[in-house]
Amino acid sequence: MLVLTALLWGLSFVAQSAGMDHVGPFTFNALRYSIGVLVLIPFIIYRKVTFDQKFFKAALIMGLILFASSSLQQFALQYASAGKAGFITSLYIVFVPIISQIFGKKVGFRYWLAVAIALAGLFLMTVGDHGGVSTADLLLLIGAVGYSFHILTIAKYAGEFDPIALSASQFLIAALLSFIPALFFESLNPALIKPALPSILYAGVFSCGVAYTLQIVAQRDSKPTVASMIMSLEAVFAAIGGALILGQMLSTRELQGSILMFASTFYVQYLENKETNRSGDEKEPASASGDIESSGEGN
Repeated sequence: MLVLTALLWGLSFVAQSAGMDHVGPFTFNALRYSIGVLVLIPFIIYRKVTFDQKFFKAALIMGLILFASSSLQQFALQYASAGKAGFITSLYIVFVPIISQIFGKKVGFRYWLAVAIALAGLFLMTVGDHGGVSTADLLLLIGAVGYSFHILTIAKYAGEFDPIALSASQFLIAALLSFIPALFFESLNPALIKPALPSILYAGVFSCGVAYTLQIVAQRDSKPTVASMIMSLEAVFAAIGGALILGQMLSTRELQGSILMFASTFYVQYLENKETNRSGDEKEPASASGDIESSGEGN
């Protein structure tokens, strides 16, 4: 699920970049998150989800973080390429364990080794021959910090609430917050939105409706550090999508970075499986992989 999430997100960078040729960043986000809500509403009705005050609190926190992070990313995509945006955004693989460490969740040395390998790969893919950091790079970097908090927030609440309802609720909040500046500072002219509609639909249906929901479901049985490592593959998929769709071919340096990222991702997955097997030998797990079914909500 997390690898598929990374694939859908990676290709979304291409759609987001193309959409910026026609509409403003707040308009793009407002429309794509609205579509994401519409995609998920039938499933929420079918599952007969109930809501309480704690659920709305979790959705509000997630929606606020998502709005802030995606707004920064979307603004940066007016100036940065899809591939570069994907690479810098993936720096959250470094921020997640650091933030976890700050809040008292210790991360083993082997996980830090995997992060170091991934960071080396990101360096090869993002730092050019001339170096330097642009305003767009800074926006993407701050957005990456925001996405790391988003991952940690999901890790905190994913096991408590229906994942589809939680996903749709955060989109609704992000959409409403995006519509406000879009109405004041941008144009919602249908003539401008029409050429951007294919990009908005992809981002709304697949990146939001499908990928974010997959993320929430998958993170119910995955550690935040592991989840962030796997989902960092979106940078690689963004580069592949840029090459195939936009004609942006990967350089030798970028290919080397991609290999390092794949290596670090599968290494950390190996560590996760090893720890799971070890704990399973020590004691019988209490439905560790069946939390979704045991919560009373069917798939």
